Amino acid sequence: MDITKLLLYVTISMTSSMTKGVSSIREQTKEYCMTETFKPQCSKNEVILMESAIYGRMQIGKCLKAEEIETLGAGPRHLGCSVDVLSLMDEQCSGKMTCEIRVFDISDDKRQPCFSGLNMHLEASYRCISVADETRNCAVKVSRTPTHIDISRNVCGTQSQPWTLEAPIGQKLVVSLVDLTPTESQNGNGNRCQRMGYIVDRAAGRNISICGVGSREKQLYASTGNAVEIVLDRHSESNKNQRNFPIFLSFEAVGCSDIVPSEDNWLKRRDDVIVIGCYSSRQSWQLNCIAGKWVGAIGNCSKDMSKSDHIQEAEEEPRISGKSEVLAIVSICGFTLAICFIIVCIGALCLRRYYIQNKAKSDYRTLNYESDFGRSKELSGQKTSSAFPTHRTGDAVNGSLAHQLPSYSLYLGQDGVNIKDNHHGQTNP
Repeated sequence: MDITKLLLYVTISMTSSMTKGVSSIREQTKEYCMTETFKPQCSKNEVILMESAIYGRMQIGKCLKAEEIETLGAGPRHLGCSVDVLSLMDEQCSGKMTCEIRVFDISDDKRQPCFSGLNMHLEASYRCISVADETRNCAVKVSRTPTHIDISRNVCGTQSQPWTLEAPIGQKLVVSLVDLTPTESQNGNGNRCQRMGYIVDRAAGRNISICGVGSREKQLYASTGNAVEIVLDRHSESNKNQRNFPIFLSFEAVGCSDIVPSEDNWLKRRDDVIVIGCYSSRQSWQLNCIAGKWVGAIGNCSKDMSKSDHIQEAEEEPRISGKSEVLAIVSICGFTLAICFIIVCIGALCLRRYYIQNKAKSDYRTLNYESDFGRSKELSGQKTSSAFPTHRTGDAVNGSLAHQLPSYSLYLGQDGVNIKDNHHGQTNP
């Protein structure tokens, strides 16, 4: 692994982590005394989102001195008495670029946690959140920094012109609901879904309802792909009755975007792991997605490899390819010999069978020939003795008589043994 590249990558990751959230500034909790004014300010395309707001005499500090507590005593309505005024601050500040509230104006009959006449103060915190500008475009490029849309606006979010949210390829979208409506205003609906619209995830082929059920911030959906659409219901009761309290949809990209390989590289990704390799060699590197960043180092796949790389390939490649070729040749030869042996065995069996069948036919024909020939000879002898009786006058007579005897020929035909009369030329079976 190249140490220089690794150090450079770690430096870039740390810088990215330090700069994350610049457009979403979280203010620390501060004290605002009775004579002071709470006046938050956000940049362009950002609005205020209140985090906390408590009014009373919480603790000794900037606005409440120890001498006053020693004089009045540390009773429960002198020190440690307070009331939550977050809904008041949401109504007047959240969703706006700036607001102005005098601490003195917070006190009324409903908000008197301590004895009347005592000086009280405000402890509040807020953050500036990025908001999409729907007057310019309804398509939003989503990054790891959360972006918000105000569902009370009326330009984008219709069926004909929905909000289109898209993250870089390889990342997914997390959509959350920030509902600043006071809990007491929602108690009449119980846990019933107050539908405000729906999310269209075309990659998953499904729609997900956007419901507010009393939780200030909650995650609604994590997308399957890298893009979703938002369609808002302009006529829902929640939008009609709660216009004083802003409701936001928050979305951010999670995971790691795909890496585009160079011409010399191939790439395979499985979830949060990427393997990158070289076409020209067997080198490969693995990267892991951690906190939205690919962690690992990628080497150089150029043709100008180091000498050690060439030596290693020269030593390893012949050895591996030689083994493969020997195994292939041995396998082919063995298979060929087996086929030849089978063919020879089958041929030998066929020849043996053919020899046995021919021998049986030859023996049978020889036997029939001898039997028929014996009968024909016997018949021939009877005919000679009856037609031409033997005289004892001498051999000459017998010789002349022998020349006058009929002559027959025997041969095998398709119908068995045939007898041919050589004198008359007739053939009898």
